[in-house]
Amino acid sequence: MSPEAFKQWLAEMKSAGLARSDIDAVRQLGYSAPNTATKLKREGASRQVALACTALLHRMRPYGE
Repeated sequence: MSPEAFKQWLAEMKSAGLARSDIDAVRQLGYSAPNTATKLKREGASRQVALACTALLHRMRPYGE
């Protein structure tokens, strides 16, 4: 996931009312450090994170729930 795509995901999460802030969205991915949002916006993210981003944006539940 490119840095640009990650920033777009953050914007879409906030626009959809699924996150109040960048940090809120990143916490939903399971990260707790506040500087993680900055790092992902600068460096991008792995395929696994990109898939989790898709799932969160589409309000998917974890497998098995």
